[in-house]
Order: sequence, then structure tokens, then C-alpha cells
Amino acid sequence: MWEPYLRAALPETTVVHRQRLESLLGHPLPDRYWSLAVVHQGEGLDEDSMAYPQFASLILLLVLPPEEVSPDAVSYCVETCWQNIRDHYPTGLLPFADDTGGNLWAFDARSHPEAPAIVFIDHGLAGEEGISPVAPSFDAFLAMFEGGS
Repeated sequence: MWEPYLRAALPETTVVHRQRLESLLGHPLPDRYWSLAVVHQGEGLDEDSMAYPQFASLILLLVLPPEEVSPDAVSYCVETCWQNIRDHYPTGLLPFADDTGGNLWAFDARSHPEAPAIVFIDHGLAGEEGISPVAPSFDAFLAMFEGGS
């Protein structure tokens, strides 16, 4: 289901990396997301397994900080994407995936910090206008392209 997108060797992730991202979000990340990201960061979904075409270009962002990756991979770091959106969108959003066109999927911890919803951020629209709900949870988001598994 996942295939390489960024072809760079990545350092091992640690609990410190998770804590760093959770501090950006202001709340804990879902365990299922973290397990997936550690194994598949920098990878994209295989188009053949897609039930929904809008996920055909989904690339999991790197959970490593920008200073630990190569210069050509920095733009795919969660932290870099968060820095790029934080002045244009409400607080409580943390990107976790890119669509290779500048748009992002993000955790939305504004309503339910302990169980963030998933939203799509259209980079062409600022503020609330650029945020569209996708799924009520990360598990529900995964079910959209895993066939409910």
C-alpha cells in the first residue's frame, strides 16, 4: 500500500521526535499515526490501492526535524509545513501529509484535542476558508483508503 517517494536514508526516530511534534500540536498525537509515520514517513500511497482518487498523491510527511534531514527533504518535514501554515490558519492544526501540490492533510485539535479530527488545507485559501473536514479521527481517515481495515 505504501511506496517510496523520498529516496533519502532517514535517521531513526525516537520518542523525542514525537514529543517535539506533540508540543507543536499542543496535544498528544494518535498512537496509530505515530506507528504508521515511523515506518512510512516520506512514502506515498500506491495508486492501485486507492478507493478515493483524492488520496492518490498523499505523501506522509517526515516526523524528523528539518536539521536531521537532507536539504532537499526539508520541505517534507512536519515542522517545516507547520511553520509555513501557522500564520495563515488557526492554531491547533498540525500537518501530517502532503498532496505534492502544496495542500496538506492535518490534525485538527481545536474541538477535541484528545482525539483530533482530520482536515484538508487548501494552500490557495487562507484561514477557515481553506480548511475542509475530512474525517472525525485518524482511524476514520485510514479507513477511507484501507477499505475499513
